[in-house]
Amino acid sequence: MDIQLTDDVSLRSLLYGDASGLAKHGDNPNIAVNQRESFPVPYTIEHARHWIQHAKEHETESRFAIATQKEAIGEIGFLVQGDVHRNSAEISFWVSEEYWGQGIVTRAVNSVAEYAFKKRGLKRLFADVIEYNIGSQKVLVKCGFQLEGVLRKNICKNGKYYDQYVYARLDEDDYPTIH
Repeated sequence: MDIQLTDDVSLRSLLYGDASGLAKHGDNPNIAVNQRESFPVPYTIEHARHWIQHAKEHETESRFAIATQKEAIGEIGFLVQGDVHRNSAEISFWVSEEYWGQGIVTRAVNSVAEYAFKKRGLKRLFADVIEYNIGSQKVLVKCGFQLEGVLRKNICKNGKYYDQYVYARLDEDDYPTIH
């Protein structure tokens, strides 16, 4: 996949050379606070290299870099579920704080959703969002995801309990085209 999201930012396959950009932009507590606890803090180049290696070995067709011409500034992907949930996938994403509010993630989520449905044959994408991550909730709604439910105090992060918001978009949903 190689999609131009803005004049300066594209969505493309992860490259081994993306580690420095991912580490630079991912090493930010304002990003980590919205991620699972498995997202390391600090986020070092070694963590980024390990993640890229994992993605290339296990998620090559479902994990992508959000990048400028110079470097990776974030990433997005989906994890296909198993067994009776095999036509469903969890989508996740992050982008450098300096690129927040520019519509980049909205375009990336919409592009990945279209790819997942049209090229991978999935029927459902879902996202789990921690209650205070309003930015991601807004992105998902803009991309046609609907709030399916709230799992009360289902997330334990840094020793505190938070509600988990579950958003989903189905292949047959009437969703907006965002360019």
